[in-house]
Amino acid sequence: MKKLFIILALFAFTINTQLMARSDIAAFCYHQVEPVAKNKFSLSLDRFRSQLKYLKDRNFESLNSEELLEAIASDAQNVSRKVVFTFDDGYRTVYDYAFPAMQEFGFKGIVCIYPSFIGSSLAMSWEQLSELIKAGWSVECHSMSHSNLASKYHTPEAEKAFLEHEIVASRRIIETRLGNKVRFMVWPYGVYSDRSIKTAMDAGFSGAMTVDGGANYKGMSPWQIKRQVIYSTDDMEKFLIRFGMAALPITEHYPAPGQVVEQLATFSCRIDNLSDYSPEKYVLNAKATGKKVTFNFDNQTRMLSATVNSPFASGNYFIDIYLRDKKTGVTAQHGWLFSIAGAGSRSSY
Repeated sequence: MKKLFIILALFAFTINTQLMARSDIAAFCYHQVEPVAKNKFSLSLDRFRSQLKYLKDRNFESLNSEELLEAIASDAQNVSRKVVFTFDDGYRTVYDYAFPAMQEFGFKGIVCIYPSFIGSSLAMSWEQLSELIKAGWSVECHSMSHSNLASKYHTPEAEKAFLEHEIVASRRIIETRLGNKVRFMVWPYGVYSDRSIKTAMDAGFSGAMTVDGGANYKGMSPWQIKRQVIYSTDDMEKFLIRFGMAALPITEHYPAPGQVVEQLATFSCRIDNLSDYSPEKYVLNAKATGKKVTFNFDNQTRMLSATVNSPFASGNYFIDIYLRDKKTGVTAQHGWLFSIAGAGSRSSY
């Protein structure tokens, strides 16, 4: 028991030290907040308040959508001690429980809604969403009907019509009903494709929110906003692990985020800031959903190249790169999603 206490104390010290020094931006994805958690995506009010208190006691500030875009711009001035709270779907419990708690601690959030749900028995009303906006919150687009936007259609015309309805028409409804500016497309199930990204870009969105692993940082693409999903089982220790996952800037992804490929035997990326890699200093790891991965890292080019042990079935998959600094104990993560051509399938999220 004494040994366990020491381990937990060291863990807490490492996390707290990292959080006080970090200049990246953690973003959380919640769904429901209730007095008693009722399912995997419902968080008890007590646990939610404990998370808010932890952040408030350490002087973290929350960002709405406009402020988030400013914070990740390449010329951003101060991004220390910032955090993002997002709430997917538009459940009434967010208005009833999360909203008052957030106000108490001086935080604001971002609600990501799909219009076909709003006004139903479990959802917020348009009037309640307007109240959130008046309190400094943002309301963003989570599609029209919470469909899988990487679904495969028989013809390009059918897919175009589907994406126009789910992305463009839903945004128009939200802005018409609330009079706000919708800046982000928030992918249902965390699933996106190169075609859904293009539709959102062409429609004038400013960026997109994913559930890809990692944290957000100055100069990153606004189309790859990373969020950590919070589950009902997340106690404070688990919450701190999610919060403590640092940003790992990566470029030259293959496959590119959202890319749809026929098959994938290898993947690669460039870890831009890793100029001093050695196994003595860092633990580097690469993962792909459901596969055994073998990889190597080239110090000269800073390219990580990996192979997988078997073919992928059609569907959606995540690639995650992890880098742990052995001296500080800090782990950084960068994840992205790609798809293998075929009938679309939802991610495990």
